[in-house]
Amino acid sequence: MNKEIKSYMHVALILDASGSMGSLRTTTVESLKKFFAGLKSEEDKTLLDVWQFDDEVKHLADSVDLNAGAPRTIEDYTIGGCTALYDAICTGIDELGRKFAAQPEDERPDGVIFAILTDGFENASRTFTRTDVKNRIEHQSTKYSWEFRFLAANQDAITTGRDFGLAAESCASFDASEAGVVQMCCEASPLTCGAAEMRLFSRARRAARKGK
Repeated sequence: MNKEIKSYMHVALILDASGSMGSLRTTTVESLKKFFAGLKSEEDKTLLDVWQFDDEVKHLADSVDLNAGAPRTIEDYTIGGCTALYDAICTGIDELGRKFAAQPEDERPDGVIFAILTDGFENASRTFTRTDVKNRIEHQSTKYSWEFRFLAANQDAITTGRDFGLAAESCASFDASEAGVVQMCCEASPLTCGAAEMRLFSRARRAARKGK
């Protein structure tokens, strides 16, 4: 960007790619593209990381500039396998944390929103536990003000999110259907509203630092 930006927000997405998401694959990709398009801003910098998971965790998008459009690699979202939810969440948090730690402080994001999207329960993690997830979420939330969103189908998202240390307002259930996925990414959804709130927080944080 040629002009000075108002904020740098980093968006992270942990995306379920287990077999049960098969019938929702196309709708999920198209709905996420619309969500990403809604994050474009001439005044702000917005970068995106996406990890998909089934039995394994795969990094689909690495610091993609959403002002240039949705990542082409979202089309590589591939369905199959079980649900290594804990491994995916902890991998995403750890990799993103290392990325930011390696940057000069003035180049790090003003705010981070970290969204987890799943249609099932953990059943395949081999490296990390629920306690590992809870500890990481609490650390990033408390020390670095990361905002987490837990979006889940086929379960009570608030109850599952509570096990991760998340407040009820950070969790939302969606219907495991095409209409449910579309609604999850619409303008009034917890995901979209959370990103909008994080952008405002990011702008305020940058303005406060500049005012010192």
